[in-house]
Amino acid sequence: MAAANGSSDLSSEMEVDAFRRLFPLRYHEQHLLKSVRPDARKLGSARDTTLALGTVASADGSALAKIGSTVSVSFIDCFIVAV
Repeated sequence: MAAANGSSDLSSEMEVDAFRRLFPLRYHEQHLLKSVRPDARKLGSARDTTLALGTVASADGSALAKIGSTVSVSFIDCFIVAV
């Protein structure tokens, strides 16, 4: 019975994904009407955010920012050149 329920969940997930791709505006409008984002967060809530400074040892300045599952690394190398 668990397998049948699992395939039902997969089928439902595929239908939602198909609707999202075919009708993106309607998909997002439905979530906005419910005041919920597609990932089930409320409209006013933010994803978990972390920031770490000095993450690249060889750089003059660096930072790593993580927002939800998105990660960004930035760094600066400074050189003085005589002209």
